[in-house]
Amino acid sequence: MMGCLEVTRREFFAGAGALLITVSVPGIAAAQSLPRSLRGNRSLDTWLRIDAGGTVTVFSGKVELGQGIRTALSQVVADELDVSIDRLRMATVDTSGSPNEGRTTGSNSVPDGGTALRVAAAQARQILIENAAAQLGADAGSLTVEDGVVSDGGGRS
Repeated sequence: MMGCLEVTRREFFAGAGALLITVSVPGIAAAQSLPRSLRGNRSLDTWLRIDAGGTVTVFSGKVELGQGIRTALSQVVADELDVSIDRLRMATVDTSGSPNEGRTTGSNSVPDGGTALRVAAAQARQILIENAAAQLGADAGSLTVEDGVVSDGGGRS
């Protein structure tokens, strides 16, 4: 190993010339870290609804204009929830009920809308796993999900 230069903290900061200290206000930083589309549409049922038969209805504010966005967004949700894409229904955008995601322009639909849907689907999955853990009397970390079915590995689901 070549010679290693040892630098003290004092020497490092003297050479760097500055020290940056940041302060975070609870809630502000969390809101800023949300995908842009989620910041104004924070209610989970604005994005997803799961019916008793296991069909997942997905709501997006991004409009299908022939670019394949419905397929891309449904793949994001199916992947995050671990359900077959056949069990998803992409709702048509409706200004009275869809999340307000602004315009569908500039190739931002997947980065913005897809990220928002991924976060919403991850939250829904976590809620479903926690509810299943309570019903099964199992540790949530030990449960698995396969095509939307949460099980404990011992035959209970």
